Amino acid sequence: MDGKLPDIGAKWNIKNRWVLRRRSADYAGLSQRLGIDQVAIRIMLNRGIDTEEGMHDFLYMTLKDLHDGALLPDVAEGVKILRQKIKEAKPIRVMGDYDVDGITGTYILFRVLSFLHPKGEEGVSVDIPERTKDGYGLNERLIRKAGEDGIDTVVTVDNGIAASAPIALAKSLGMTVIVTDHHEVPYDENGKEILPAADAVIDPKREGSDYPFREICGAVVAFKVCQQLMGISNATLYDLVCEDASPDPAAVTSIDMPVSVAELKNLLHGCMEMCALATNCDVMPLIDENRPILRTGLKLMEHSAIPGFASLIKEVDLKRDYITGYDLSFRIGPCLNSSGRLESALEGLALLMETDGVKAQALARKIFDLNTTRKSMMQHQVDLAVDMMESDETEADSVLVIYLPECHESLAGLVASRLKDRYNRPVLVATNSEEEGKLKGSARSVEGYQLYDALHEVRDLLTNFGGHAMAAGFGLEKEKLSQLRERLNENADFPADAFDHVTVIDADMGFDYISERVITDIERLEPFGQGNPKPVFGLVGLSVLGQPKVYGQNRNVAKCVLKDARGNTMDAVYFGEADRFAEDVKGGTELQILYTPTVDRYYATARLQVVINEYKVV
Repeated sequence: MDGKLPDIGAKWNIKNRWVLRRRSADYAGLSQRLGIDQVAIRIMLNRGIDTEEGMHDFLYMTLKDLHDGALLPDVAEGVKILRQKIKEAKPIRVMGDYDVDGITGTYILFRVLSFLHPKGEEGVSVDIPERTKDGYGLNERLIRKAGEDGIDTVVTVDNGIAASAPIALAKSLGMTVIVTDHHEVPYDENGKEILPAADAVIDPKREGSDYPFREICGAVVAFKVCQQLMGISNATLYDLVCEDASPDPAAVTSIDMPVSVAELKNLLHGCMEMCALATNCDVMPLIDENRPILRTGLKLMEHSAIPGFASLIKEVDLKRDYITGYDLSFRIGPCLNSSGRLESALEGLALLMETDGVKAQALARKIFDLNTTRKSMMQHQVDLAVDMMESDETEADSVLVIYLPECHESLAGLVASRLKDRYNRPVLVATNSEEEGKLKGSARSVEGYQLYDALHEVRDLLTNFGGHAMAAGFGLEKEKLSQLRERLNENADFPADAFDHVTVIDADMGFDYISERVITDIERLEPFGQGNPKPVFGLVGLSVLGQPKVYGQNRNVAKCVLKDARGNTMDAVYFGEADRFAEDVKGGTELQILYTPTVDRYYATARLQVVINEYKVV
């Protein structure tokens, strides 16, 4: 019997497979030279980090070691333009997107540009599209509005790379446009890039880019532009943010204005918090420079430099002394996203910009309540979709294309993500748009299926599309939905076992190897997330000593004692359907488990234990 498996119809033929990954290496030597336990070496190898230099960077990389933003395409030209516009006190408008990445990136650029602008916040304004009115990214309504407002220069964040028509309009109206983005660059049928006619196009994914790491989020791209604009090196960034240094500002920045160390620290502190939030919530791989960005940001959030963000942390009831990537992904991020989904992302941005504590707390409460509403609406649509998928009339396609006519279009991506996790295959969710006979949708993918490329293959059916390998948005005429489903499935080429739920086990670590030091060394590999999943350990040949006990008001905790094949015992805890666990697992039952080793500090003396993630009764 499998623990914690979704209740999925037999027609999907989804198996739950556990695979132990073994790789040969000089474990003892690497452990000694890098100062970390051999099991941590094994985990890094399993993440594709297979050189000593790579492991050293993974463990010890800091903000000092971030890649040079000067290597980004067009960044020199973009910075040159911005410096001139600031010198001339021209009105600048930052145009972000409505998700966490866009909101935080807009905050970063607004804070830095208004900090430098002679007119301060009067010289820099912001705008973000509305999902239902505008759709994704830069659009002609926003450009015409900017023109009416007398804006001289538009700077995009987390969008713009696919906005050729709106940018052409902006140029025809006499505006300067600088694009900062991180999405895939559109290309034609010959594979040639289609770049918008902006004055500078700053995107690490451009063809021929010298930037060494493509997988940074839009907020980080924006911040690296700001670093270049202010002339702040990575070493200075580290000193000001991590070491609490107090150098002469004139010696560490090229800002041509009087500035105090305190101002500079506060500004950079807030920017790094937002870079970390966006990196995590935009599901960037937690490798390379994304690791020190997230790790540093999480630490800074304990004493946030942004009153509005501190209010949101308080509202979601987080402990300020220990914020995790999980908290960002599932508690803070969804609240900010909910403003852009159900109302306007400008509400989320207003929260970040609010400096009055009382007003900030009121805004945080409003956004928290919006997220509660969003969760209820989303779950209703997920339930409808599951009923549809499990019906006898629905085939078990390789690529799921689902029409939910009453789904709020801002929730389509969330529903697609939930269904992707359930059925372990690419999912496209379409819903009605405001235009008669037209649909809008969002898609989420699985490893090995390049979503953007798949949509490009059927672009003749779509009115628009954009995104990247794992997530995308699209539009089409309703009458073409069945064709889209057929074509995507015809083009898909998956092996027979592609849709199995496969859990890769990092090591078959016996109970006798578990110690506080081993657990501490595993924790040094945090933060875990995309590209650096939480380690999984497995054991077979276990027996249960005595009957498990069930705890908790909701009876969602079960505890027992396990004995491994060598006779070592260990306390074990299971979170979930505890009564079912106690029914499956009785004294003497033989088990196979996937687990996480932890230290239970509830008692006067800390005790080692394992958390059972999945189990199989032999």
